[in-house]
Amino acid sequence: MALTVVAVLSAKPGRGAAVIESFREVSPLVHEESGCELYAAHLEQDGDTVVMVERWTTRADLDAHAAGAPLQRLNELNADLLTKPYDVWFLDNVPLGDPAKGSIPL
Repeated sequence: MALTVVAVLSAKPGRGAAVIESFREVSPLVHEESGCELYAAHLEQDGDTVVMVERWTTRADLDAHAAGAPLQRLNELNADLLTKPYDVWFLDNVPLGDPAKGSIPL
């Protein structure tokens, strides 16, 4: 069963776009990693919070991503852009209501 992950990055004031640019560099590499089903950036409207929504085929795929060169590069690029370490949540899908609208497709 796939793993859904949400990572929240709090950029320094006015630096949200720079964080997005760091993801612009590494995302094509992450998309090529084994087990990457989704790796999508979202920038808070009128703000500096970046939310990454990810889906990985297995925990081993996610662990390999966490130890891989693209994530190391991302951490280097963001070293001076964040106000704190990023928060990461591992989520279980809970389908509700209309099956087409109440769940992220797996």
